[in-house]
Amino acid sequence: MSSAEQNLITRLRLLPVVLGIGAAVLASGCSAGQITQTDTQVPAVNGSMGTVKQIAVRDVQLAFPAGKTYFSKGESASLLLTIANSGDATDKLVAVSSPQFGSGAQIVGDASIPGFHAISATATAVAPVSTTSTTATSTTATSTTGTSTTGTSTTGASTTGTSTTGTSTTGTSTTGTSTSTTVTTTTSAPELPVGSIQIQLVGLTADKLLPGQTVQVTFTFANAGDLTLNVPIAATPHPRDDK
Repeated sequence: MSSAEQNLITRLRLLPVVLGIGAAVLASGCSAGQITQTDTQVPAVNGSMGTVKQIAVRDVQLAFPAGKTYFSKGESASLLLTIANSGDATDKLVAVSSPQFGSGAQIVGDASIPGFHAISATATAVAPVSTTSTTATSTTATSTTGTSTTGTSTTGASTTGTSTTGTSTTGTSTTGTSTSTTVTTTTSAPELPVGSIQIQLVGLTADKLLPGQTVQVTFTFANAGDLTLNVPIAATPHPRDDK
């Protein structure tokens, strides 16, 4: 076999390798400097999401108002969400607040999140039970006793005055009773599944809160700190009437 034929065979054997390397370079060059389609993907849910330290709050929404299409002034709104703890130590949701709800928030149930666990807030209505205790306090007035007075006898030259003795007077003892009332309000938690809590924002300050609007909600955790999110209203659970 001549040297020319040997060179030809060698070149033919190297051709697949060269084509493979060229394809790899071409593919990498096409994606250079481009934003990939997966790096900006977000979960396909309507709610807000955020992370503070080891705590992740996911799919935060206001439950759609029952029996109507908006929230009215003074009404309360339930929060829907999931809280996940990716750390070792247990944390706890200790407070929830919103500038759009002037009366604060109510958390019912155990809001502790153990390490590598999650809890969720449901939309079931919270029905707190209030108990009132009354304590009576009695007050006693002091008794007063009048002093006795004795008149002296006086003898004139031709006239003898009579001796006069004043009577002793004792005032009666009077005891007045005043009552003070101490009110203690206790919220009893309904039967909730393990890992479930209920959160209500209380006292909407605006005249209306409509779907499409958001409210600012701050979640405060014992260890992780504060996380503020803009929270939308969830979609209505009822099917749309196209008629």
